[in-house]
Amino acid sequence: MANTSISQSDLISLLGIARQWLQSPPGEMLLAAERAALEKAMERCFGQHMVTYGLATQPLTDNHQALRNHWRIDLTADGEALPVDEAYWPFAPQCLDAVLLHHGLDFCLSPRSVLREASLTVRPGGHLLIFGFNPWSLWGINHLAGREWFSEAGFVSPARLVDWLELLGFAVEKRQGGCYRPPLASARWLERLAWMEGVGSKYHLPGAGFYFIQARRQMFGMTPRQERTSVFPALTLPPLVAGSRKTHKRNQ
Repeated sequence: MANTSISQSDLISLLGIARQWLQSPPGEMLLAAERAALEKAMERCFGQHMVTYGLATQPLTDNHQALRNHWRIDLTADGEALPVDEAYWPFAPQCLDAVLLHHGLDFCLSPRSVLREASLTVRPGGHLLIFGFNPWSLWGINHLAGREWFSEAGFVSPARLVDWLELLGFAVEKRQGGCYRPPLASARWLERLAWMEGVGSKYHLPGAGFYFIQARRQMFGMTPRQERTSVFPALTLPPLVAGSRKTHKRNQ
């Protein structure tokens, strides 16, 4: 669901709070599980160029075998991130091989706008990799109960997201979940409840705290928009912006 009342400044503040939370025991648990899911997904991604947008400020994968050039974009200029408007990305249509939305739809003014911008930049055969918080989980209870930052995050349902992706010309290749344990602040209790992960994964239970969707852009779909020239006119394919790209040499 989209939070229609939050302002841009409040959204940036919310992102800061959530990013600090990533350093807590449940935040570290979340990142570890998501890194594992992404590592496997990257084995099916090929090309040169990948963009990350969303919650994490550090790389979620060390797998640069398939995609050599990585950019990170954000609402603010944070470290090596390129600042962008969430509804106005400065990339040419169909110029990227993969886009990672790390809870980018959970922390935005309009999930549909963010998804549309991301989808338009992906080439035919390229991938959208999307992490989101599952509203139908123990994590979603915190969202509904108004606890901490959870109450302000979007929590877009995976079923709705799949519908949006199909309308945008994407075919879902993979869908999985993780973090069946509740986001408890106690590392000791998280350790005691570790058995929940095995049970949830083995039986594919629906109550995972996060979902991961890997979708490939089909050869047909939306007609590409005309290339924008009013914002970041120096950006071309591939977009080169000082301090915003990391290039990794392939292993010989």
